[in-house]
Amino acid sequence: MPSHLPYIAISAFDIIALAAVIGSVAAGLWIIPEGARECFHRPLWRLTGASLGVLTASSLLLLVGRTLEMSRQPLHDLGHWLPLVVHETSFGHIWMVRPMMLIVAWVAWLMSRRPSHHRAAYGVFLATAVIAFTRSATGHPADQGQWTAPEWVDWVHLIFASIWAGGLFATTVAIFPSLPQAPLAPTIRRALVERLSFVAAVALAAILVTGILSAYHYLGGFAPLFHSAYGHILLVKLGLVAIAVALGATNRFVFVPQIRAASDKQKAIPGATDKTGAQALSRLRRSVTIETVFLTAVLIAAAALLHGMPPRERNSAMGGTMARATQPMGRLEAARFESRETSRLAPALSTIRYGVLHRSMPGTDNALALAVPFGQMSL
Repeated sequence: MPSHLPYIAISAFDIIALAAVIGSVAAGLWIIPEGARECFHRPLWRLTGASLGVLTASSLLLLVGRTLEMSRQPLHDLGHWLPLVVHETSFGHIWMVRPMMLIVAWVAWLMSRRPSHHRAAYGVFLATAVIAFTRSATGHPADQGQWTAPEWVDWVHLIFASIWAGGLFATTVAIFPSLPQAPLAPTIRRALVERLSFVAAVALAAILVTGILSAYHYLGGFAPLFHSAYGHILLVKLGLVAIAVALGATNRFVFVPQIRAASDKQKAIPGATDKTGAQALSRLRRSVTIETVFLTAVLIAAAALLHGMPPRERNSAMGGTMARATQPMGRLEAARFESRETSRLAPALSTIRYGVLHRSMPGTDNALALAVPFGQMSL
């Protein structure tokens, strides 16, 4: 595990950047009421741009990290291995989608600069949604093949997790700081917090459904949750989610009704002030900030799971025999497991997804020929 820590950090950095982009766009499109757009569009637009810059950097870092992890070679050999990873592996082919989608996202972001053109941000959302799919297509969900149900389930899970965590982050950074002093009618403030609560609730519902499906697929039962390293990390993740859910429930059923009541009072008595509403808004802001911290920890735990071995995958590989698959030209080599139960190559341990690329030495026994091009392997 210690040798994987740098790569876990890179994955966490990339997932958090992705969540920040999707969340800031979601806040601008679905959380901000129309009457508050002039107040909050500019800070949200700037936050989206900053998040896109981080996502661009994390995409490059992800390529470098995955190349080093697969080649098991030092950094100074990166120039040799990086082109091979890009051109000869499935990961490289899928990663190449990222630069194209980042260009689309940057163009859409520039087009959405004015509040009247805020719908151009849908282009940012769609582009980053495709980038999110590249994560699902190069991780555990791809073990069963491309375009399979596990990939789609994982993709939906990642999108809604980004909307939840990233939306709260955007609200905390770009909206709440100026919300109390913003020249907004009480009904607009009320609509904003109600929208925030609704978007978080919808995202949570989708996360729970897809999370249960994924957990069942990877664990293969209830016992591995308590008797495997993968299960232990998942338990930590579930504990963090439970805390975030409790905070969200407090927001939805305690603070939002208090803000709603204050809005109704001010509507009935124009000019009336209500300290309870102001205090509820302050407590909501503090609670959302804490919830965002816990959700960031959830994303880090998710990155750790990406570099772990799911119990069901480990069981499918146990009892298999190591087979060596070499590209016809002999430039790259990968370790795989061949199942004794079937003649088809079963998913390998983390070696097939994360690493082992090395030079084929002259005279080695290339006993196993690939039935498909090397580039199609899920590296």
